[in-house]
Amino acid sequence: MKIEFDVVVIGAGPSGLSCAYVLARNGLKVAVVEKGEYPGSKNVMGGVLYVHPLKELMPDFLERVSSSKALERNVIEQNLWVLGKDGVVKIGHRNAEWKEKPNAFTVLRANFDRWFAQEVEKAGALIIPKTKVEDFLRNEKGEIVGVVTSRPKGEIHSKAVVIAEGVNPILTMKAGLRKEDLKPHMVAVAVKEVISVPEDVVNRMFGVEGNDGATIELLGSWSEGMFGMGFLYANRSSVSLGCGVLLEDLRKKKIKPYQLLENLKNHPVISDMLGEYKNNTMEYLAHLIPEGGYYAMPKVYGDRVLVCGDAAMLVNSIHREGSNHAITSGRLAAETLLEAFEKGDLSEKTLKNYYLRLKESFILKDLEKYKDLMPTMEKNHQFVEVYPDLANDALKRFLQVDGTPKWDVQKQIADMVLSRRSLLGISLDLLRFWKAVR
Repeated sequence: MKIEFDVVVIGAGPSGLSCAYVLARNGLKVAVVEKGEYPGSKNVMGGVLYVHPLKELMPDFLERVSSSKALERNVIEQNLWVLGKDGVVKIGHRNAEWKEKPNAFTVLRANFDRWFAQEVEKAGALIIPKTKVEDFLRNEKGEIVGVVTSRPKGEIHSKAVVIAEGVNPILTMKAGLRKEDLKPHMVAVAVKEVISVPEDVVNRMFGVEGNDGATIELLGSWSEGMFGMGFLYANRSSVSLGCGVLLEDLRKKKIKPYQLLENLKNHPVISDMLGEYKNNTMEYLAHLIPEGGYYAMPKVYGDRVLVCGDAAMLVNSIHREGSNHAITSGRLAAETLLEAFEKGDLSEKTLKNYYLRLKESFILKDLEKYKDLMPTMEKNHQFVEVYPDLANDALKRFLQVDGTPKWDVQKQIADMVLSRRSLLGISLDLLRFWKAVR
């Protein structure tokens, strides 16, 4: 029997589910093929999900999700900590308005993705788990007209295919939309632990109450001179602790990812914060994150095919934006396909409108803005090798009261700074950073 759909979506992550939801809600026959045991079983992220893209997708999102366990905590405070060897410099913002008008939630993907998939099924899409897409079906013109799956007699015919396969570009390459595999400098390796902590202890740990939560991004000494970001997020009755660095740096330094996580976990500030619960690990997860950004994007459209989410390299790690880009790109892909079906034209010329939509959105505007930041950081390791410890040591000396006159303290701090980085070096670093983010 020939199995046929209007659209097959490959992958039940945020981008694939978002795309399928819009298509099914508008009456198209949609199948979502997911290799995991269930949506979310293989999906990993740090754990912050922004509300705005979800409300654009389903305006009543907060009402729908309120009775479920899909969300952990409402983030009312966000922090950046710069770790030195023994101390920390803290920058943060808490806003009371976020209590009533949520900006972001912490999530555990296994719970959130499963809830999202149920909403997609209610809209009319069919989700096919435990199934791997291995190749494409093509017509006599070479156009993609379906997928070949790992199931016996597993051919699924469709008028169009959306690739939301995640960071590994196997199918994007088979579709002819990426010429070569990702290079090590285009991918970060992230490792994460979910640590069991009683709810009342989480509240004290982050200084929150009820369903409120907080996030901490972590830069500094734990990364052993590699450019990367760590995080500590408040969940309902657990915390998410993790970090990520470029695969190329790991290879050069010959360090295992779990060693970096142990460095972070055993840092005096983090260790004190976790206290007796430090070893209450519930889950250990690892994930590849696309970091190539603007320069590493594949072609995201072709005849009868679109690419969205991580597969399209749509991640802005500076602002911790991956899942919201995925959700928005999935929605834009669906809107493009709806127009194409209405016109009766699924050609590359028509589906190029998806790329134009991305260009008009915040996604590509932000990726273009930061397109030179990662290359700059890769070439200038002093940003992580020198400045975190320097900031911590300088502030410690400034705040240390030991009878030294303040003029002498200032001179000591100036000597400390210049002994580690010259005025010319600091000036050039400021210029490099400004050029990379302007």
